[in-house]
Amino acid sequence: MALRIELDGYKPGVAKFLAQKWKGSSEIDMLIQRNQDGYYLSDLNQWAPEKSWHTVENMSVENEQLTGQVSEWLVDTLLSQGNQVRFLIQIRDKQNENYIDGGVVSIADTVFASTALNVQAALPNDEPVIAKPELANESIVEEETPLIEESSMDTEKTMLAEPVETETIPEPEPEIPLESVKPKSRLGLIVAIIIGFMMLIGIAFATWYFFFFKKQSQPITPVQISAQCSLNNGFTNDLTFIQQCLQTKPEVDAIIQIITEAKKAEKCNIAQRLYANQAQQNAKIAILYAKEYDEKFYENNSCFKADKETAIYWYETSLNHDPDNTLAKNRLAELQK
Repeated sequence: MALRIELDGYKPGVAKFLAQKWKGSSEIDMLIQRNQDGYYLSDLNQWAPEKSWHTVENMSVENEQLTGQVSEWLVDTLLSQGNQVRFLIQIRDKQNENYIDGGVVSIADTVFASTALNVQAALPNDEPVIAKPELANESIVEEETPLIEESSMDTEKTMLAEPVETETIPEPEPEIPLESVKPKSRLGLIVAIIIGFMMLIGIAFATWYFFFFKKQSQPITPVQISAQCSLNNGFTNDLTFIQQCLQTKPEVDAIIQIITEAKKAEKCNIAQRLYANQAQQNAKIAILYAKEYDEKFYENNSCFKADKETAIYWYETSLNHDPDNTLAKNRLAELQK
């Protein structure tokens, strides 16, 4: 289940943190990832391909809402990346490390970097208002284009002599005897056209049946999955199962089948963690993960809930691996309206 994570303004360099639908304790670690290249935050303004969990203290949980404050290590770093970059925050319960959930972070306009303190100090009379720097609106000078007066051109009217109409008497057309018309030849042509048209329909239907219907009716052969990746191997720890399965280097189709079986068996932690891990490496899995949150493709289940921002994040991630993917481009354009 995707968390709804928000950062709201508190003071420069510090923001209020809120994660709704959190079912763990207040003792947590955070993993921050950007969609630009899939890198993880390792330190202030430092990103690396390796995962780096950060312990966050002084958090509290009430009614499935995880709240607290985060300082400039996170605030300054996120704000310095630009408006086009999105961030996925995963939260791990330190009391139960098998429970991990996450979501795309939404940053409010009231969140300011610590550098805004300098702006506040420069204000006269200690004004408490902290405003984001805005570009001055340049006045747009419209150059008036002089109207080009079209000179009227006088056209001389030339009087043309009208030709003298002469009345001609049409010659009578010769009468054609009715007996000379042979309707039988025209009727035969029509019958031949109808027969040919019906033959074309028959050929088209036969082609459709053998190349489409037959193909669709064939059962899909399930992908062979190793014993380490079988959900029936009696494992007790989800994380251990995932690690052992990935060590066998299963194919993409095998991973997708494992995720599908995990969803049906309501082993949601396995499905979510496999998705999040493999979607960073494969465009096909990233698109399938995005569809789990996209309202257009969403089907009700106990593991995922429709979430627009999360769908956008994973569509953008898929384009990092496959920039020409038409589906991801179209869905992003629709979701970002």
